[in-house]
Amino acid sequence: MIEDIEVRKIKQNFIKTKIDNLSEYVHQSFKKSDLKNRIKPGDKIGITVGSRGITNIKLIVKDIISELKNLNASPFILPAMGSHGGANSEGQKDVLASYGITQKEMGVPIMASMDVIQIGIVENKIPIYFSKIAMEADGIIALNRVKMHTDFKSNIVESGMSKILAIGLGKAKGASSIHSLGVYGLKNVIPQAAELIISMAPIIQGIGILENSYDQTMKISFIPPEGIIKVDSELLKISKEVMPMLPIDDLDVVIAQEIGKNISGTGFDTNVIGRLYINGEKEIVKPRIKRLIVFDLTEESHGNALGIGLADITTRHLVNKINYKDMYANTITSTFLNRAKIPLTTDSEKEAVEIAVKTCWKLEQSELQLLIMKNTLDLEYLYVSKAAWDKIKDDKNIDACGEWEKLTFTKNGKMKIRL
Repeated sequence: MIEDIEVRKIKQNFIKTKIDNLSEYVHQSFKKSDLKNRIKPGDKIGITVGSRGITNIKLIVKDIISELKNLNASPFILPAMGSHGGANSEGQKDVLASYGITQKEMGVPIMASMDVIQIGIVENKIPIYFSKIAMEADGIIALNRVKMHTDFKSNIVESGMSKILAIGLGKAKGASSIHSLGVYGLKNVIPQAAELIISMAPIIQGIGILENSYDQTMKISFIPPEGIIKVDSELLKISKEVMPMLPIDDLDVVIAQEIGKNISGTGFDTNVIGRLYINGEKEIVKPRIKRLIVFDLTEESHGNALGIGLADITTRHLVNKINYKDMYANTITSTFLNRAKIPLTTDSEKEAVEIAVKTCWKLEQSELQLLIMKNTLDLEYLYVSKAAWDKIKDDKNIDACGEWEKLTFTKNGKMKIRL
């Protein structure tokens, strides 16, 4: 009986370095940058904002807008999210609105056109597309968080300023062009495309955001355009060092309460769950999870459940939320179709857990290594079973912060334990 499984709440202790006064930090960074020499009064300056759930993104963008207005520039927001938001301008505005970024709130226009122009080719055959509105601006600020990518590994660039230029401002057509080559396009074409865009488009600055293990803003770097790729690489190295992970490498059952586009572009962060599911690519070595369950989809995802295919079991509650048009547009552009497949679907969370426990090849339930997480972004607090706790109880960076309790469910089969 799964109700006999006992779990306890634990806390992982990560690096806590963060920026305390964000507005002052942005102000001082802006002052030290060379932006004042690159902007003339009246210049139309676009600021890129993507579809990822970046902590403090609204405040950071608002502060940048304020600094630009102090230089008598005319800032505007450029949705830079490739094919996300249903690959249409209204959908991309909706994504920004879910982060509190609206024209009314920010006091500047949001220019959400999907129109692009081809600005060149790389490797003598791959067309590179770029936002028409961005190309016509007086200046573009490439703002994005720098972190590990969920599809590939590189020592040059993964997810960051270069990517938001090549994929984000490439809109649906540009994203499709690069994604059509699979991992090769992401790993090898993005740096070349970014270099081409920086040389051809009115890029006046890169702003790289780095978050700590608690999803807090720890660093914001202002970089002249010629240094964007180099600093992307430097910040990527730091992001790998502070990336939060699960504390156990071998797990029988992992329960994720939710996935979502605001958590990761792939719903789950593949680096956390150890699953890529990309044909021809080697899987991530760890962690090794036998059965992965997901219960729900975040509201901020607007029905885009990309990443659900990485799970083994899900609930009808989640499946009923799916906007297939948006999810399919996203997964077709990415070319990684496995990630949009619907896994085994149950009528309740209890049934999902029962199936996972029954099929994880563990004869004795007392030996079951089970872990519960809210999502792959919030990993400070987790629940673990007794067998899992035995693996980590001597780790000085992990604290027990709760008593043992039974894994219980409501009459409707909803798991009572929540993070």
